Amino acid sequence: MTEPINAILAIAENGTAPNFLQSLSNCSTEMIRFFVVLERSSLDSIFFLLLDILSVKNKQLEEIIGNFSIISIVNFNNAFFISDISNTLKTKNNPNPTASLVPNGYLLLFGPEHAQEQYEALKNHKACDAGTKNIPASKLKEIFGWINPEGLETATYTDSKIEGWIDPHMFHNALKNKAIELGATFEKGDVKKITDIKAKTIVSAAGCWTKELLDDIPVAPQKHTVFRVKCPKHYPEMPLTGDLPSGVYWRPEGKEYLAGSPNSKFDCPDLEPEWDDFESLVWPALANRVPEFEKLKLTGGWAGYYDCNVLDNNAIVGKHPKYENVFLATGFTGRGLMQSPGIGRGLTELITTG
Repeated sequence: MTEPINAILAIAENGTAPNFLQSLSNCSTEMIRFFVVLERSSLDSIFFLLLDILSVKNKQLEEIIGNFSIISIVNFNNAFFISDISNTLKTKNNPNPTASLVPNGYLLLFGPEHAQEQYEALKNHKACDAGTKNIPASKLKEIFGWINPEGLETATYTDSKIEGWIDPHMFHNALKNKAIELGATFEKGDVKKITDIKAKTIVSAAGCWTKELLDDIPVAPQKHTVFRVKCPKHYPEMPLTGDLPSGVYWRPEGKEYLAGSPNSKFDCPDLEPEWDDFESLVWPALANRVPEFEKLKLTGGWAGYYDCNVLDNNAIVGKHPKYENVFLATGFTGRGLMQSPGIGRGLTELITTG
């Protein structure tokens, strides 16, 4: 690749880079004259996307930790962005883009061991006007008749109709198509070293493969397994539910359900689902919390990678400490697409205005 003038090159492996470029494309052409997204050409990227495209969507761990209320606000604004993509991301070739938002909300269940931490987090949520509701365990069955509250102390729930899950593939394509219409170029290729790239500004959104380019960034592939199950009783209005005592989480998907295993693994070159997790971990937790799930049947499953920040599971965003022209958007641990609109805008402002 020839050395561009005033160029930005993004190494893309998740939804952040296309949205980042869509934001950049709205900047003055005098500020940004040329930008390229370099997508991984090998088939490895397809396997990585498998989990993101078909995932239960990401557990909102920031709901648990009070220090991350600001991330919840970013997610709140991202929800408005997603709900308005029919206007903001429409193109000549795709005049009616959608992400197929299912606004069933989030329901997170806490036992006594997590409750106090969550009460502190809710104070921050209230201060940020995040709209998170607290539900004592004794009141849960009045709202969700299907739930068994045994062993729980409290729960948080959002019923604002702007939280739920989307089709990441449709969202990613809408972002990418808009970026292309506004002037971005997407190329296939593999980069072995960051120093091989000749560009004034580089954004690394390489996800699981960040460490191949930048060995000082603590991001590694973390294997997760998701199961598809069918139950005679279907609850289409069920929110995405995370059961903190067991670590299992689930949501409706069509006439079935998707359920995630709490078991995650590093150093797993194969993506064979951890089938034993279903019998030993997932099904018992599902049947305990939703008695009707005792009758469920396993219909499928898959595994994929999260780009995990091995230090604290939170995203690494901003300027690289060593390379002046390298910016990072990686280590989202399953929350990349959910946070991408805010991250894209933040990086855009950092690069263009400092």
